[in-house]
Amino acid sequence: MKRSITIGFDARYAMTDHEEFGAYSRLVIEAMAHAAPRYTYFRAYAPLRAPYAPYNNIERVHNIETMEPDGAIWRKLRLPWRIWRIANDLHNGNVELYHGLAEHIPMRLEKHNIRSVVTIHNMEFLYDNTFTNSPEHLAHRIYMGRMLHRVDRIVAVSECVKRDITKHFRIYPEKVDVVYPGVAKRFTEELSESYIEDVRTRLDLPERFLLSVGMQLERRSMIKVVNILPLLDGDMHYVIVGRNTWHTSRLQRAARDLGVADRLHIIEHVDDEDMPAVYRMASIHINLSRYEGFATNIAEAMAVGTPVITTRSSSMEEVADGAAMYINPNNRDELVDAIRTLSKECELRDVLINLGKRHVSRFRPEVVAYNLINSYRRLDIDIRG
Repeated sequence: MKRSITIGFDARYAMTDHEEFGAYSRLVIEAMAHAAPRYTYFRAYAPLRAPYAPYNNIERVHNIETMEPDGAIWRKLRLPWRIWRIANDLHNGNVELYHGLAEHIPMRLEKHNIRSVVTIHNMEFLYDNTFTNSPEHLAHRIYMGRMLHRVDRIVAVSECVKRDITKHFRIYPEKVDVVYPGVAKRFTEELSESYIEDVRTRLDLPERFLLSVGMQLERRSMIKVVNILPLLDGDMHYVIVGRNTWHTSRLQRAARDLGVADRLHIIEHVDDEDMPAVYRMASIHINLSRYEGFATNIAEAMAVGTPVITTRSSSMEEVADGAAMYINPNNRDELVDAIRTLSKECELRDVLINLGKRHVSRFRPEVVAYNLINSYRRLDIDIRG
């Protein structure tokens, strides 16, 4: 089979459940392979090939090949390979464009005449006061600035991220393409009631609950939902799905102090296939984060048909696009009123659900692939289906 173009992808996180990079890497690799099945070959480069079921299914697509470091020495020296040596492997693999899906581009691509694109997911470090002026902050800012100027093209996951890139790193706006991350097709598929109840039983979920999805971080303001639980009906619980952090103990301590420990459920991991059912069971999805590069969980909740309460900060309003109830996260009464309103069957709830399902078409995998192909074409990389 003749293929006119070979594209390389950074697949380091494609075989992991990393919150920002994992699902995004898998969706992009699969969507691009399906968008250009005849004339484009995709090589997914990973420093260590690890068995991971969600990625294993993608790897079966005929024009995708997973590549590890070339040579036993470089398989042990994985970090130097990822930073520097991978350029040789890309050259030997006839890669014409390399897309860094996880905010990283290796050195020496220019030497081998390999074009480069990088996806930037999050600029939260610019706003985190606990991080500012630390050596880590300075080093990350220097690295980010040099990479953004060195790369041929930048993909920002939202207009919010694009504004941060152009403002803080003096990048011309014309160099940055906004391509929203996609929502996997499983979030738009019909779910049987028996399957939903099976997931509820396996995860031991309550009948009525509010839902937040994501690693438990202070900036995500999950503590504000815990604090208002005593003001809600006694059968309304709060479920958080996401990796535990130092902030987890604070959430649990607050729930104990308020006498609602039995109504707070923290689940560190849920299989990708089961997440649509979890969203579907929730009465409301809540995201009160101060900053998100792209609020993927809002898009996923809308796709499933769960109403959303969020704020107008960073990318939240951009993602919801009017299909959510916006509140001031510092106003406790406003949050309580919003939950009480959307917890019951009402016209507003139905309107938000229907708007959300319409708006989420912007995040279909085919749309992601189409927009990325257009971005590549600006570098004279003409991918054809």
